[in-house]
Amino acid sequence: MSMTLILWKAPIVDDPEEAEALTEPWYRTGDDSAFEPSPDVATVAEELRRLYPWRDLSNEETVARLSEEERQRYTPEALKEIRGVDGGEPFADLPFHQTDRLLAIDVRWGADDEVIAAIVALARKYELVLYDPQGPDVFLPTDPIEELTEVPPPTAFEWFKIVAICAFLLALTYAAWLIPSWLRWPAVVVAGFFAAAALFVLGAMIVGILGIIDVNEGRTACTEDKPTI
Repeated sequence: MSMTLILWKAPIVDDPEEAEALTEPWYRTGDDSAFEPSPDVATVAEELRRLYPWRDLSNEETVARLSEEERQRYTPEALKEIRGVDGGEPFADLPFHQTDRLLAIDVRWGADDEVIAAIVALARKYELVLYDPQGPDVFLPTDPIEELTEVPPPTAFEWFKIVAICAFLLALTYAAWLIPSWLRWPAVVVAGFFAAAALFVLGAMIVGILGIIDVNEGRTACTEDKPTI
């Protein structure tokens, strides 16, 4: 399974439906004449290859890596034509589908977010349109970058609200304990569960404000953030 990202220089469109219409002839017949040629397309491809290197294998190397069962799937003529690559782990299909007008990149599902972030950053750097057909969505070099900000500390009202919720749920749990019937235990379990959850939130807020844990530690930039290239 993989996701495909498509990059080009022009025409510049910001509507996913327009981007889909532009790429449809390329999908159907390989016709990319709707896009303008640009050396920046090849530059982005080379930059990705530098970041995530791979080596093209010869036919002999590729065949040598196949198991006997895999070789049986090919006719003798087809077996002489196959080529492979070594490396390029984030990508599902190599080499890239690339012309002087368009670059299509297949990224494996589950690849690190930094791979997508790198593609977004390169598209910005070289002013290419980035089309995500899975969304669908279009990212332009002029789109604003969402900066990663720290989680703000709780406000006084938020402190009051969580304390009030804890007090209410604890009182409700105590009241459920006083029910003199067979409903006591189910009521205590339900009320106690929500009381425990509220107390957990309150405890997390306390240790966070005391600096025992850092709520921002381990947070990573989203794919819209611009990494260093």
